[in-house]
Amino acid sequence: MRLLWLGLLIMLGCAKRQGPILPDVIGDPDVVVSLARSRNKVDVLQGRFSLKLETGEGKYTVPAAIVMDHPDRFRFELYTPLGTPLATLTSDGESLHVWSQRERTFYRGDAATAVLKGVTGGEVGIDDLLAIFTGALPMPDAEILHVGRTVFDEDGVVIVMLGPDDIRVRATIDPRLGLVRRLRVDPPAEDAGYEEPSTPPLLEVQYSGIVREGRSVLPQEIHFDMPRLGWSARMISKRWVALNQAPDAFSMTPPARAQVKDLVRTLEELSEVRDGRLQQ
Repeated sequence: MRLLWLGLLIMLGCAKRQGPILPDVIGDPDVVVSLARSRNKVDVLQGRFSLKLETGEGKYTVPAAIVMDHPDRFRFELYTPLGTPLATLTSDGESLHVWSQRERTFYRGDAATAVLKGVTGGEVGIDDLLAIFTGALPMPDAEILHVGRTVFDEDGVVIVMLGPDDIRVRATIDPRLGLVRRLRVDPPAEDAGYEEPSTPPLLEVQYSGIVREGRSVLPQEIHFDMPRLGWSARMISKRWVALNQAPDAFSMTPPARAQVKDLVRTLEELSEVRDGRLQQ
């Protein structure tokens, strides 16, 4: 179960500003990129999902629920098929904590940036990770190295961005809605170019379908693949609801008699174990 909720650290999303959808911007790739970077989304969303996760420890299918408040606050909960709590992951913008109900263990991450750096290996913000969850383009200030229609995917406008620590982010954008339809994150390499590399990515995300909630449009299904970790996940949307006001649900403290562990150190230990298995 530890890998189950730790895998979720790179799968959570949030929504942004309210405003009209622009559904028919087709033509100039630069216009499509601008649309993807300024997509109008509601501030606060509540969603329910079915999560199918495969890790080195096994396969899991569990219900999940989330409340999101842009840019960096969320509460993500996992349940058993009977509806009893399994785990909770929260961020109030500064901290990032995990509570495992089954293990009665509270994983404290007082510095969210340190936790995310341990997960992603770079200076990636919560807002970037949350953008991925809603089909938005992460890293709105990143340098765009290439815009075209022939690299990475024939459908939609393709861009290549320069990410933190020289990673490459490739995305295919739906020219009608500005939704990202495919996203690939690759580690730095000396021969990095515009074309998709043949080596395994750090993360690959594919989106399908759309769900409309008010003036917002979101992907209906998200498939995550992390081949270097041996993880994959599919999230299927059951319901989205826009909220007028964010609830007071993003801070979390250790429950009574809970075992408390440092989240960053736990991630480091898991990474060491993973690296040891890869070397065997």
